[in-house]
Amino acid sequence: KKYAGYAQKSYDILTKLSKNEETTPELMIYIESYRASSLSLVAGENTKLSLLGKAFEIFENTINKYSSISPRPEFMRGSVAENLPFFMWKKRKFAKIDFESIIKKQEKNNNYADFRIMSFSYWAWARANKSKKNREQAIKYLNKAIEIDPNYKAGRKRAEELKDKYGKK
Repeated sequence: KKYAGYAQKSYDILTKLSKNEETTPELMIYIESYRASSLSLVAGENTKLSLLGKAFEIFENTINKYSSISPRPEFMRGSVAENLPFFMWKKRKFAKIDFESIIKKQEKNNNYADFRIMSFSYWAWARANKSKKNREQAIKYLNKAIEIDPNYKAGRKRAEELKDKYGKK
């Protein structure tokens, strides 16, 4: 409630920037990714599923245009998707899809994403793939998340906590 209305303001500003002819193409990756993210927050504030659907359309268009050169669109859609309630399983599936995609692209090109995005992506993949059949791979990814974040600047703490939790099962 303290921040009510900020998401709408962000969405409005980013929409103006996305329509501005002077906005450089390099900025559109960020503008469109954050625009979709802010609209998903607006949807949550106003409990309007139609806005969430529109946010995911913006994400999809942005991913189609830019995911070959930047992890940002998939990372942000995956982050939104993983935080949706369980009954929104059709949208939640994008968390698995997007983090898997980022990991595969990083395996092909070590410069695709920075350590922060990768640390969170490994952790998020492990979190989204909880089943016992995926446990071995989840532990490998959690170890990678920990290894690439020695100074706790990204997903290491969460990865350690999840790894401990998996170890207890």
